[in-house]
Amino acid sequence: MTGELPKIEQDKTPAPYAQEIEYALTLQRMINVVNRDPAQMRLAIYGLARARMETDTAQLAGAERERLLNSLETAIQGVENFSQRRDDIERLSPPSAESGIGPHASTAVTRVETFDPKARDILVPNEAYPTSEIQVVEVRSASRLPLILSTVALLFAGGMLGLAYYHERLSRLSNQAGLSSKAGGMRDVAPPTASEAPASVAPKDPGFPKPSNYGVYALNGDTLSELSIVLERAPDKRIAMSTPINEPSRTNIADGKVRFLLFRRDLVGNAPERIDVRVVARVVRALKFDSKGKPNFTPVSDSWNIRNVSHELRVRPISDNPEMLLVQSEKPDFELSPGRYVLVLKDQPYDFTVAGEITDAAQCLERTDAMNGSFYSECQKP
Repeated sequence: MTGELPKIEQDKTPAPYAQEIEYALTLQRMINVVNRDPAQMRLAIYGLARARMETDTAQLAGAERERLLNSLETAIQGVENFSQRRDDIERLSPPSAESGIGPHASTAVTRVETFDPKARDILVPNEAYPTSEIQVVEVRSASRLPLILSTVALLFAGGMLGLAYYHERLSRLSNQAGLSSKAGGMRDVAPPTASEAPASVAPKDPGFPKPSNYGVYALNGDTLSELSIVLERAPDKRIAMSTPINEPSRTNIADGKVRFLLFRRDLVGNAPERIDVRVVARVVRALKFDSKGKPNFTPVSDSWNIRNVSHELRVRPISDNPEMLLVQSEKPDFELSPGRYVLVLKDQPYDFTVAGEITDAAQCLERTDAMNGSFYSECQKP
């Protein structure tokens, strides 16, 4: 091969592949030079390692990329120093007769295998490739030992560096993708058999019936009773009485050992911690004065008022249904006395009545009608 490369004028190209041929000749000349000189071969491998590292670390942060590039340069410097010392030792040491070095220099003949164009996984489209010819390249050297040692050292250092880099990169990708490497590694694992598969855990029975429709319910033993809404809104607790309610209760509870179930979609993530049950007292009689100022007591029917007398209950979630809440007292022996009540949920009263004889004075009211308004007081005897 001559030192001069053939000059091809672009405007007078004799063949469509002239430029590719020029590149192929240049590459072949560089390969011959590298084969004759181990130092040139090391430099070529160093350049390839630097280019590959530049490509692989292009997407990393600046500080991490700089650290990896410095690590590669340190490895290259170590390999080069080791190779140079071996070259110096080989030049100073006399050759032995058994080694075949010196006048009896050996000729290493390397057979370049046929290029298979079918392996397309690493080929670049629209590029020229060598023809499928077999070439014989003769490499003559006084000794092949420095080349072998330097190549082994470079492969060892490059392998250690590559393992460290890709282990670090794999750890970073695993953290970002939710341990995708573990998921990929389990593709070959056989699915568990029926005996190995974990048994599905049945939902725990809460110990009471659950409603199937949205609403507010009173739970008395195993009986669910839906509470109806009172049109009158519950006043602030600082106000002693509400305006009169003239409709009787629609829901009757057998006794005062009652809990409540709230099954409402709007309570998901917006449930109160505590809910009040307030007394709804009945007005049993009214005191009026005639024109002469004489008091007269008259019975009153169908008149109730929401009072500021209340019982505070705690709200607890039900694990298997986020739309359902259990409301009950913290006292295990809590029981409402007979009478009428409302469960106040976001200022909206839900009405119910506990059956039985009225004994609590808070459940009974007397009204006094005067010229300047009406006044209420608890009954002396319920």
